Amino acid sequence: MTKSIRNTIIAGVLILIAIILLGNSTYIVREDEVAVVNHMGRVDRVVVSPMDQELVEAGFSHRNLSVDITTGRGLNFKVPFLETIDKFSAKYHTYRSESATINTFDSRRIDLSIFAQYRVVNPALFRMSIGRIEGSSSVMDDRVYPAVIQTANTLAFNEFFDKTKVTEALDSKKDQLNEDLISQFGLYIVDIGIYRKNFPQANIASIEEKMTQEIQKESEKLRAEGDSLLAKSKAETDRIKEETVATAVEEAAIIRAEADAQVARIYEESLKLDLEFYSFIQRMETYKNLKDTTVFMDQSNEFMGYINKH
Repeated sequence: MTKSIRNTIIAGVLILIAIILLGNSTYIVREDEVAVVNHMGRVDRVVVSPMDQELVEAGFSHRNLSVDITTGRGLNFKVPFLETIDKFSAKYHTYRSESATINTFDSRRIDLSIFAQYRVVNPALFRMSIGRIEGSSSVMDDRVYPAVIQTANTLAFNEFFDKTKVTEALDSKKDQLNEDLISQFGLYIVDIGIYRKNFPQANIASIEEKMTQEIQKESEKLRAEGDSLLAKSKAETDRIKEETVATAVEEAAIIRAEADAQVARIYEESLKLDLEFYSFIQRMETYKNLKDTTVFMDQSNEFMGYINKH
């Protein structure tokens, strides 16, 4: 074997070793994944979403574990052969329970099925406690389902018709559940609710009666509100009408008074200009009033003197 061939073989072996070392010293965590880095079988660090860092820290603190937290996804480096990587999906997973009959707070029966949406936020605790996504359903059955049913038992039968009441009760329970799930299993519930509710046949008549009463109550409320609004509108219209008429009458009286004053002023001024003309007008008016009228007067009557004079 010549020296050049031997050098070529050595170079190829070195390149192969470099490729192997490079392949074993890097790993990629996608945006929808979380990962745990194990150093010789012991958890050394985790790669998680930046928005979950506080949740992960709280989980480690509760378990008194000292683990480095990395929020940089994408290409990462590890010690070849000494460190191994476990990756888990960080996507949302949906849990649906079987239907079960419960007793409400007022001793009524109802069939419930619940759902929960959750995801893996702490891959280290998840790997140590469950290990596989498929195994998380058993945790939901053991931890989440009983807690939701206990919450439902505190609600009265009629409150199941009020979405706000149910949501508030389940949200308060969700916060308590997350404290336990994060510290024990590295899981976080995003949403929780009643997936389906069925009413036993014996309750159907009661439900129909309740719905009828609710509809009637709402109708009466709307009718009362309509009558009240009509009365207010009518009263407002009458008030505006009265104000408009009063304003018009007042303005007309003012205009009429001003007109009468103007007439009196013109009449007075005309008298001052021509008293003889005024006497003539008065005489014409007297003659007009005496038309077709017989009046007996003696010569000493003042009125006769006035007529003879003119």
